Amino acid sequence: MTEWADMVDVYGRADEVPRLLAQAAEVTDMRAPVWDELWSRLCHQGSVAPASYAALPALVGMARSRPDVAVDPALHLAAAIIGAMDAPAGAGSERGEHAVEIAALRELAWRKVRLVEARTDVIWTLLAVAAVEDLGVWSSHLDALVDGEIEVDCPSCAEPACVEVVDGVLVVVDGEGEADGIAVREAEPGEMGAAEARLLELCRVHGHEGVAGELRQLFGRVPCPHCGEVFWLAEALS
Repeated sequence: MTEWADMVDVYGRADEVPRLLAQAAEVTDMRAPVWDELWSRLCHQGSVAPASYAALPALVGMARSRPDVAVDPALHLAAAIIGAMDAPAGAGSERGEHAVEIAALRELAWRKVRLVEARTDVIWTLLAVAAVEDLGVWSSHLDALVDGEIEVDCPSCAEPACVEVVDGVLVVVDGEGEADGIAVREAEPGEMGAAEARLLELCRVHGHEGVAGELRQLFGRVPCPHCGEVFWLAEALS
């Protein structure tokens, strides 16, 4: 049995977490206040805590109980915890310790890719897949397409650049937004790794061609607006 009173969440004592989880079990609206509070306590801006991992069985149980909900906050929070960049010390072992939950999340995420339709929902669901399948940098940065911009530093000259999504096209400008947009160079099939190929295959199989087009750009190369060096966007994000 989890001793929540002896555990901490992102903000401190985790004794409120079980009450919130019980309330969230009846709510599928991602915008509901209870989900806002759970995200704040369990995965705040990429930060997680021991209580985050302790909550995984409950979150997975919720998601499994409602498999036909296309956008389930329980799945997305659980996947975000698994893919969190700012994990607590020793969290490297958590994937092994929660292998059962991760396997269940994987099956659920695959199902959701078939169910979602809206562009934003597709991207969020692919992010969940990337997190539970441990697809490298895309486990935490795929949502850049939702945000509409990606800030990076050129690996060559270290100057800032910003990649913006404009009508489905990724363009790069300097860090001040003053340079004319230069289109990102789309990745060719032979240039992509297994993680990128996996996400594109999911788009192809389930008819998400619009998102696939954006992904091919996200997986591509960026011409630096300062020094002209061309670099892989994934390299600057890692």
